[in-house]
Amino acid sequence: MTYSQQMLDALEAGDIAKSRELFQQVLKHDDDEQKYNLAGELYALGFTGQAQRLYEELMGKYPDLGDVKTALADIAVANGEPDRAISLLSQIDPASDDYPQALLALADVYQTQGLYEVSEQKLLAAARLVPDEPVVTFALGELYFAWGKDALASAAYAQLLSQGVDELAGVSIQTRYAATLANLGQYEEAVAAFEEVEASALDPNSAFQLGTLYLELKAPQRAIDTLSRLIDADASFANAYLPLAQAQTQANQLDAALDTVQRGLLVDDTNPDLYLTGARLALRESALALAEQYLTRARALDPENQTVMLEWSNLLLAKGDDQANIDFLEAIDATDEVDPQIYWNLAKSYDRLDNVAKARENFLLAFRNFQDSPDFLRELIDFFQSTGALPELKAALTRYLALVPDDDAMQARLDELADRD
Repeated sequence: MTYSQQMLDALEAGDIAKSRELFQQVLKHDDDEQKYNLAGELYALGFTGQAQRLYEELMGKYPDLGDVKTALADIAVANGEPDRAISLLSQIDPASDDYPQALLALADVYQTQGLYEVSEQKLLAAARLVPDEPVVTFALGELYFAWGKDALASAAYAQLLSQGVDELAGVSIQTRYAATLANLGQYEEAVAAFEEVEASALDPNSAFQLGTLYLELKAPQRAIDTLSRLIDADASFANAYLPLAQAQTQANQLDAALDTVQRGLLVDDTNPDLYLTGARLALRESALALAEQYLTRARALDPENQTVMLEWSNLLLAKGDDQANIDFLEAIDATDEVDPQIYWNLAKSYDRLDNVAKARENFLLAFRNFQDSPDFLRELIDFFQSTGALPELKAALTRYLALVPDDDAMQARLDELADRD
């Protein structure tokens, strides 16, 4: 038995001390082919230092062996020495059979440095040398995917699928293809591509993306099923709780949505969006104390978030604390663009405090953005009627009925105004 094999047996048995002794015998007695094979085994097992020593000995004897330089370059990258890796790979003769692999390795090094253009040049050069090689097409797809060039990535993955290549380097080509379609905004096509893969075979990130796509396409039950399976399989997948709660809300499963928020906060209590969603659900359920608890935490995490501020205003409205609501909203810096809902909320509070002038001012500011909202127009109609602003009331009723023509009560109010003319 060769010393190489004895060393591997010692490693398998967990006898590191013995393996080190045998490694010295390998260096003295085993032939170059045995050393070459052992170097590959050691590298695969993570013993990169010993593998490097063997490869460097072999490179000294056989300087034209491109695969040895490629292996040493891989080790250099693992050791955080990209410049050494580039130097080794650049020494490989373009006429060598190992040159395409060297180009792939160079592309990988440049990609890890964020030099996507240089990486692309190396891969396109490799593609010219071996145009039908799936590994090169896959490398281009992965580069474009990381680079955010989803159209090019999608084309590369589609080419692989057309060649019958379903997986490379442990990566599902189908799910990568689906992900690029989603990034391109082709949601229905992306869902169809994801559905080509068995649900149980989807990796967590793909399952998450599919679930969010179902949510985007207003298919809440499918989103719920997909995201629930994901959480059941891995409760620590923190990002899944928010879209699951949103899907449950979309399906009017409010109790389940609030429970999902609470479970999600046990996994990640630093997500202001999760607190915000929980607060909205609590407000819908009139659980004002819980809503206040969630919003207090959300404000602490993201104090400049206008959406959180607005939800705090909604809480104050629900509590009937109109002066506090006005004080809070008027203190928001108006030098930046503000959410128009703020004007609507101010109008509500000023109206309830009988400050007609300020209520009118804010209703009109909100009108610019909510003139197509039946809910807003109903409140505006009530305001104009209560203040006796008949021309404005008639205009608001006319606007509302253009949006909701079958509202007989509003039509009767408009007819009554017409009878007065």
